[in-house]
Amino acid sequence: MPSRNYGRVCILFALCLIFLLFVIWIDDHHLRNTFRKQYPKVDQGIDNSTLGFEAIFAINAPWRTDRKDSLMLATAHTGATIEWIDGINASSIDERAYPQGNHRTMTKGNLGSWRAHMNVIRTIIEQNLSTALILEDDADWDHQLRHQLASFGLAARTLPDMLKNADRAGQVHIPSTDETGSPSSNIDPMDLTKRSTLPLPSTFSASSYYPYGDKWDILWLGHCGTSFPPHQNGTAKDSVPDRLKLLNDPTVPPPQLTSAQSPYPPNTRIYHRTHSTLCTLAYAVSQGGARKIMYEHGMRNLDKGYDFALSEWCDGETKHMGERPMCLTSSPAVFGHYWPDNREAGGGKSDIAGVGGGGIVSTGRGLVRSVRGGLEALINGEDL
Repeated sequence: MPSRNYGRVCILFALCLIFLLFVIWIDDHHLRNTFRKQYPKVDQGIDNSTLGFEAIFAINAPWRTDRKDSLMLATAHTGATIEWIDGINASSIDERAYPQGNHRTMTKGNLGSWRAHMNVIRTIIEQNLSTALILEDDADWDHQLRHQLASFGLAARTLPDMLKNADRAGQVHIPSTDETGSPSSNIDPMDLTKRSTLPLPSTFSASSYYPYGDKWDILWLGHCGTSFPPHQNGTAKDSVPDRLKLLNDPTVPPPQLTSAQSPYPPNTRIYHRTHSTLCTLAYAVSQGGARKIMYEHGMRNLDKGYDFALSEWCDGETKHMGERPMCLTSSPAVFGHYWPDNREAGGGKSDIAGVGGGGIVSTGRGLVRSVRGGLEALINGEDL
């Protein structure tokens, strides 16, 4: 028979385990309550079927019905409505339709992607939409999407004026590749980071008809990588703020699940100007932004993939360009990629440039609770 001491050890172990689980639950509960208090209420139009924009467009190649089915099911569970734009096979594009530039060096996938995005931009201009969200058919999002967008809306209404002040103060200027990451040796990077970052406001005092404000060209909501703009010509003492932070955001993946390094605490989302941003899986444009994009990338020049060209343009690095556009994003992104493995519908690589899950990633990259990765649970009436 087991000894009394053995029984006591088992009871003590069980009590310790229960206590540990209780502590973990309390910590998670506290984090989510803090998250709810910090996030603004979902109002001012963001709770509508177009997420606060005038329209949502999704690009889908007609031959990828698998992705169309998956994206439609995900948007239905989110309560969003989308308008479909056909993807383009580059072989159908007349040679005379290309802008100036060395487009012959580009892949067929990149050429088709470029034309599909230009078709969406043209539709936005034709319909005179004030704002529109553009999704690629492998976009994914967290089940707390509307709360995330409400927070992004506050950032989008706050950042443009902050960035203009920083520009005037000479703290931020158009960066070049050679300058990036090489601040003066007498500047403490961590001190500079702290002084350059303000908390995300919980409310916005100025009235605005638009949930995201009206002083931006692009809201780069979904990407596969971006960088914080470098600080230039300044000291930690007189740095002018140029970014916003949201602490204790449980929709931010833990550091061990992301490859990006950040000077900020875990569970922190940073809103900032775009810099070296890649992938156009989800982005919003204003009417003014759409017209600038159509001229710059649909008429004036074409010599690289659309996302690379858009990134350079947002960074102010495009040759002979006009005024630098106002392009805003967040780190991490709000939207992520969904690449099912090869056992699921939609498995395999991207149709654009051969990037993608390739049977490796089966959930939304950069997301805590992926909607597309959780469709089976949602269909069965379960919570994510």
